[in-house]
Amino acid sequence: MSDRYTLTLPDDCDIRTAAEIQARLGAALAAGPVDVDGEGVVRVDVTFVQVMLAAVGTARRSGGSLRVTGLSAAASAAFDRAGVSLSDLAPPLSGH
Repeated sequence: MSDRYTLTLPDDCDIRTAAEIQARLGAALAAGPVDVDGEGVVRVDVTFVQVMLAAVGTARRSGGSLRVTGLSAAASAAFDRAGVSLSDLAPPLSGH
């Protein structure tokens, strides 16, 4: 079994940092399973939601694994504002 890489998100997860976060997620997913730690996110906008959903989609299509291990209240609120359920970040159930 591969070791999982933990990617800790920066304090700011908004349009200014989206490209950097996307690049880091892509590189991490290319190397193996990834755990995303978003507990320290302070400033966030809908761009973050889009980047995370795209990363989840990339992981699913490539047979990779991306798991969110924690999100701050600010990050969770961004998903709420975007009308996106945090369950959309969950790994698919086995056999589905």
